[in-house]
Amino acid sequence: MALHGFTMGSTWSAKYRPATNTPPSRAVEQALQARLDGLEQQMSTWRADSALSRFNASRDTNWFAVPRDTALVVREALAVSKLTEGAFDVTVFPLVQLWGFGPGGKKGRMPTDSEIAAALKRVGWQKLEARLDPPALRKSQVDVAVDLSALCPGYASDCLGELLEAHDVRDYLVEVGGEFRARGNGALGLGWRVGVERPSARAGDLQSPLAVPGRATDGGYKPPAPSLAATVTLTNQSLATSGDYRNFFTAAGRRFSHHLDPRTGRPMESTIASVSVVHASTARADALGTGLTVLGYERAWALAQREKLGVLFILRDGERLTQRATEWWPQDVKKD
Repeated sequence: MALHGFTMGSTWSAKYRPATNTPPSRAVEQALQARLDGLEQQMSTWRADSALSRFNASRDTNWFAVPRDTALVVREALAVSKLTEGAFDVTVFPLVQLWGFGPGGKKGRMPTDSEIAAALKRVGWQKLEARLDPPALRKSQVDVAVDLSALCPGYASDCLGELLEAHDVRDYLVEVGGEFRARGNGALGLGWRVGVERPSARAGDLQSPLAVPGRATDGGYKPPAPSLAATVTLTNQSLATSGDYRNFFTAAGRRFSHHLDPRTGRPMESTIASVSVVHASTARADALGTGLTVLGYERAWALAQREKLGVLFILRDGERLTQRATEWWPQDVKKD
């Protein structure tokens, strides 16, 4: 069974084998879409009425009640901030706005040094707290603002998988915005085979692969071979990819990525073209992809080795792309 739809400014898809007690596909599709709509209502910075936007607008340093999902995502974000020593930081929203990557932003304008310095005073993951009982967020500085877009798609993918499991589905591949969660087996054997897209110079988010007509096959997803850097078989694992080619602008002959360094207030300039992370949690893989990208290759490789992470780095070497994977990366096919 294959389903797909739209969410969070991107697409989602689900491929699964229904169990005896699984509801009809139309009911499953409605349930998955409703879950995604609820998450977007909670965590979108593009909606002024979302729980997150209301927290950002609040000028209070007391605990601010939020839905449990939002508190869970912020708690996960803070864990990855600590792991990456602040390279991953969801309080970068002032910088996102300043550089034109947020709601109503205009890419292409270069902020001044004084504007960057002012925005940086509002950034810092240690200024944010999350609790689950009752679910709430707290900021230690009234003008702190949060952007969860770097891990919300991964969390949403986890939620879709959990919802399918609640309907007795054991074999499935779901993704939101290109972040995959796989459980059980596809029709072609153990696990699910998915692809890592080859970085390119074009801007824009990856299109949801399973939502592309005619490109879904019985055991997974196979887009045209030239677009893939590698394929991987996921066995009860998740895969998330972060790339500098997805969202950027150019000015004065330089490329400025949407990956903003919370330590400098500026877009990352790195040899990393993309980072793909395999993990049990899609939310964690999603956040790690961004954090490793911001760390830069040498520090990211050291972290991946220390934490025994399955990571594929695609690096820019002039006009060439080179690949380096950790020993925990379950790669099965490499493309030239």
